[in-house]
Amino acid sequence: MQICPENKCTGCYACVNVCSKHCISMQENQYGEVHPVIDEARCIGCKKCINVCPNNMPLEYNDPRACYAAWNTNKEKRKICASGGIGSLMAEYVLTHRQGMTYGAIYDENFVPRIKCVDSICDIEKLKGSKYVQALVGESTFQDVKKTLSEGKFVLFVGTPCQIAGLKSFLKSDYENLITVDLICHGVSPTRYFNEELDGILKRLHLKKDQIENVRFRGNDKNNFFFSVWKKDERKGCYSVYKKSERQNFYLAGFMKGVSLRENCYGCNYARPQRLADITIGDFIGLGNKNVFPYAEKNVSSVMVNTEKGEIFYHDFSSIMNELKSVKRNYGERLQYKPSLQIPFPKHAQYTTFRSSYPTYGYSASIKIALSSELRKEQIIYILRRIRSFPKRAAKKIFNFLR
Repeated sequence: MQICPENKCTGCYACVNVCSKHCISMQENQYGEVHPVIDEARCIGCKKCINVCPNNMPLEYNDPRACYAAWNTNKEKRKICASGGIGSLMAEYVLTHRQGMTYGAIYDENFVPRIKCVDSICDIEKLKGSKYVQALVGESTFQDVKKTLSEGKFVLFVGTPCQIAGLKSFLKSDYENLITVDLICHGVSPTRYFNEELDGILKRLHLKKDQIENVRFRGNDKNNFFFSVWKKDERKGCYSVYKKSERQNFYLAGFMKGVSLRENCYGCNYARPQRLADITIGDFIGLGNKNVFPYAEKNVSSVMVNTEKGEIFYHDFSSIMNELKSVKRNYGERLQYKPSLQIPFPKHAQYTTFRSSYPTYGYSASIKIALSSELRKEQIIYILRRIRSFPKRAAKKIFNFLR
């Protein structure tokens, strides 16, 4: 029995969560993507899995009511966040002022991102930063959310649009004590790719996963858009032991260029101006390009408020959290950058090369086959530009020193 076409499956786990006979499990296919597999011997043919799948039912999309450029003004709290750090600030608000809990992507002990519940301020750090890999929802996560909501507790659920779709289709009805926040999603790479890359890096560094504190891709520091690995040390604290840009790291390049995403991401149903969640957050790309923005444009979040419930939540959140800076903007300004918000991110020209190579050669060899030539050219161009700009930079440093 097929729940939905394989190329449309997002791996949202709604079908796994709804099955009362526990006969559905998520298993990796030959490309490392997780898909539901049904144990036919235990299946009773109730078709709950088919009926709960977001691909098989109409979904309610909303035109955003308001758009904001927003950021956390506390630089220390925002240091390892992507963009403006709005997601973690919302989590802080829910935990401290609504006595609720937040669900979001957190690395487990093996550095597999999973959707987990955070109910303590000290755990908010685990939510921070974009994780450029699919976060696995889990076989009982939606069940746990429903139980928590039924108990009257407030829940903030932050995830990709397809995960929000899975949660909504599982819950069937709306809850006043639930706020859903979806991300402007570039797409996700299978978890296996990320772990193969990380395992290779740690092997070269002679490190084990239990020696690692974090793996980052974003930040409001000098590590933004780098694949960086951070070691924990009792004396030195947490420090970087590996840091490579998109030109130097094949995993980051494969993700950013659209070579190694899940197949369904290239035909994403949710990459559209209308949104499923109460609130949508992401990078405010293009901020200030056409309309003057009187603040620094770098690493600012865009926040789209999509529902009446989301509007009330954001008003209360904005009025209470003094560290939040929120400036109203026209939604059309954010829509100028199309990929991920208006259309799915496109396939790279070397996607087919990577896809056909992977089952035979594995991730590391296949991504190099697909991208080695392109990255080599980009690296040469980068070096030449640096050399060309050297006299100007040297003169500037001398001038500043003499002044």
